[in-house]
Amino acid sequence: MRAFRLALILNQLLCFALLALLTGCEAPSDSDTTTTHATNTNTSTTDGSFVPSENEPDLRVMAFNIRWASPNDGVDLWSNRAEWVATLIDSSNADVVGLQEVLLHQMNDIMAHQSRFAWVGVGRDDGMQGGEYSPIMYDSTRFSLISSDTKWLSAEPNQPGSIGWDAALPRVATLVSLRDRQSGGMLHVVNTHFDHVGEEARLESARLVAEWADGGIALGDFNVLPDSAPYAELVRGSHLDAGREADQDQVGTFRTFDPASTVSNRIDYIFFPESLDLESYTVWAPVRDGRFPSDHLPVIADFSWSR
Repeated sequence: MRAFRLALILNQLLCFALLALLTGCEAPSDSDTTTTHATNTNTSTTDGSFVPSENEPDLRVMAFNIRWASPNDGVDLWSNRAEWVATLIDSSNADVVGLQEVLLHQMNDIMAHQSRFAWVGVGRDDGMQGGEYSPIMYDSTRFSLISSDTKWLSAEPNQPGSIGWDAALPRVATLVSLRDRQSGGMLHVVNTHFDHVGEEARLESARLVAEWADGGIALGDFNVLPDSAPYAELVRGSHLDAGREADQDQVGTFRTFDPASTVSNRIDYIFFPESLDLESYTVWAPVRDGRFPSDHLPVIADFSWSR
């Protein structure tokens, strides 16, 4: 019914020229918690799976920094959490997922547990398979891929491996244009991961991403706080922050792997255009064996098309 409802809505909006073109889980042995927007009607079960609200959204989007497969992560090694991360992604019921810090073998592990997702992205080091990816996964049963591209966050965005300004590492943004198979509506998404060192790089990257995502969704690990200059660039104009009204004491997304840690910084975001209405926002915090699935928590936003 969602496809029918979305098709009807989009057709109505197009008629009035109001729609801008946009752009099972392993059972944890401990508790499961979820931090939510005040208007959120989604819940999570005791096994960590994500339960949709009664009113199924027109669009669900997730951003998730899965933590690269560092050999020094001890109990949190990728091999210990790969299947969990993969099944969490699937059980989220998201239509589009932007991941960060993903090595190719991690992406392969994730896709081994998927049936409806396809993905696009390249390694940031060479534009092929080298280094971390910022891939976009999309529900291929719902969307067809119209175009995709990778841009480097630098003064030479089309130069693979280029490092921008005072950044420590090459950084990329993945861009996709998707068409809904039922309605024909278009969705444009940019997924990125800003540098963790360069202040100028983050500011200039924000300006680039705001331009590339004009009229669409921008999501990812931006490595900036809401009171920063790069954040101001990202919400300048028509973009809105899905977590802007959430309880600021409970929306930290960089949390470390330890649920008992006091570290709680909001640096992962979903920015959206005015052609979408935000229905709910969730910082999802499943716990298994006393650990989070990554040092970042996934964020999920539900949208309806603006009437």
